[in-house]
Amino acid sequence: MKNLFNTRLAGLLMAGLLVLATLNSCMKDDDYEEVPVGVVTMVNGYVSSNGVIYAVDNNTIQYSYNPLPYQKYDAFRIFPGNRRLRIFTETEEQLVDETYNFEENTYYTSFIYGLQEDARHLLTKDQLLENLGSESGMRFFHLSPSAGQVNVYLDNKETLLFGERTYENGDGEEVEDDENIQFVAQSSGKHTIIITDEADETLVEREYTFKEGWHYSIILIGDDSTDVRKLYLGIVEQYQS
Repeated sequence: MKNLFNTRLAGLLMAGLLVLATLNSCMKDDDYEEVPVGVVTMVNGYVSSNGVIYAVDNNTIQYSYNPLPYQKYDAFRIFPGNRRLRIFTETEEQLVDETYNFEENTYYTSFIYGLQEDARHLLTKDQLLENLGSESGMRFFHLSPSAGQVNVYLDNKETLLFGERTYENGDGEEVEDDENIQFVAQSSGKHTIIITDEADETLVEREYTFKEGWHYSIILIGDDSTDVRKLYLGIVEQYQS
């Protein structure tokens, strides 16, 4: 298996892992043993804040002066075991406080989304597709509090990717078996993703070039009832098989 997350996502490590790396640098090469970890991708779709800060146990992933901005994503490595995961706004308002059992050599995605007091968190345990070859893996998450049921099309309204999708529950529980979180293989290359409402009227669309062998999360975020953060179609480039 090749490197399973984009190098742009690999810049952040837990403080404990940084300490461990420093200690290991002082040891002889033949004393070094790689520490098994998991990988968590963070996706910020929370409408009511400019940015969020993640914390695992007593370690913050972002600095308070440099939170993860709205519409952006990043990743960090995490030690296996029961870990307390908290998420705050840039003004230190707590949005999430949950404990999860993270496994080594396992990939997760944490979606923070919602509006004002109705902050929601979805943690997925990700299963990669094998032998994608020249195709790309895609999945879709409806994370907009203002949009009703939606359909997702590829290039035109005759090619349905994901149909009759509703706002994700986001009750804080880890999700592993839900059909919505599974990647599906599609042709790679330049495509237009089209999202429509129940009446099949286009809400938002976006052209994007999908790379061969990569996995992507397509997300609908934003609140169309305001002019501040309108509906946004995000594409999260995650893993290479």
